Amino acid sequence: AGVVECTFVASQVTELPFFATKVRLGRSGAEEIYSLGPLNEYERVGLEKAKKELAGSIAKGISFIRK
Repeated sequence: AGVVECTFVASQVTELPFFATKVRLGRSGAEEIYSLGPLNEYERVGLEKAKKELAGSIAKGISFIRK
């Protein structure tokens, strides 16, 4: 309990329905989802690029599950 790991989870860290971020895991699963924290300009640009690609992957995954 109380282990912190980077995990791909449903969250509100970004506008995407799922995102990989640090999560405190406990007996009942994800107990706390941490924010990204401050990002520099390079990180912000990279995040925006990644979110575009990730949005498509998330949509495909959701579509697959709903079949």
